Amino acid sequence: VLTGEEQCGDGLTLGAEVKMADFCDDGNNASLDGCSATCTVECGYTCDSGLADAFDTCTTNCSDAVKTDDEACDDGNSADNDGCSSTCTEEEGYTCAESHSCSSSTCSEVCGDGKHVGDEACDDGNTLSGDGCSARCAVESACGYSCSGGSLTTPDTCAATTCGDGLRAGNEACDDGNNVYGDGCSSTCIEESGWACTNTICGQTSCREVCGNDIKTPGESCDDGNTVSDD
Repeated sequence: VLTGEEQCGDGLTLGAEVKMADFCDDGNNASLDGCSATCTVECGYTCDSGLADAFDTCTTNCSDAVKTDDEACDDGNSADNDGCSSTCTEEEGYTCAESHSCSSSTCSEVCGDGKHVGDEACDDGNTLSGDGCSARCAVESACGYSCSGGSLTTPDTCAATTCGDGLRAGNEACDDGNNVYGDGCSSTCIEESGWACTNTICGQTSCREVCGNDIKTPGESCDDGNTVSDD
C-alpha cells in the first residue's frame, strides 16, 4: 500500500514499513519517547501497530527490568518498599541507578539521611561512628548501644551507654567495668585526679596511680609532689 511514499516521522505505516521488524511511527523524529528518530521501537517500550491513517502510540512497561526515560527506576519487580515502587517511582530513603542504558535499576538505602528503611539496622541522621549508629547504619552494640524509634519519617535514637559495663563509649571519659570510686575511673565514668587512664573506644579502661603529682591516692603511702627519694 502506497509503496514509495514511506517517510519516517509522518505518523503513517506504509509500503515496506509494514513488514519491517520493530518498526514504529509516532508522528515525530524524536527519540526517548518509545519510537526512535529512525522509527524503531526503543527498549522498554511497546508500540501498537500503526496504520496507513494512524500513528503508533508507545507506552512503557513498568517492572520489566528496563529503565526508560519516563520511569524514575525499574528494578524488574512490582514490589514496594525495596527502593523502586510498583509504579516505578524512586522511594524515600533510597537511591537508584543503572549500569547502562536499557538496564534494570539497582536501589540501595541512603545511610545517614534519618530515614530508617530496608536493611538498615539504624539511621540516626548522620554518618558518624561512635554515637550508637555507625557510618554504615549498623547498631554499635559492641559498644553497649541500642537504637530504636527509627522510621521513614523519624531518625533512630540511640540509648546512652551504661557506665560500668567495661565498654568506654559515648560521653564516658573512662569505663573500667565497675561503679567503684577511688580506682581511677569514678562511679560516673569520670577520670579521677591523681590517676592516669588508658582508654580504648569500645574497650575497658585501665587506670594507674601517678606518683609524684602531689595527690595521694589509695594505693600510695605518700605523695609529696615529686619523685625525689630521701626527702
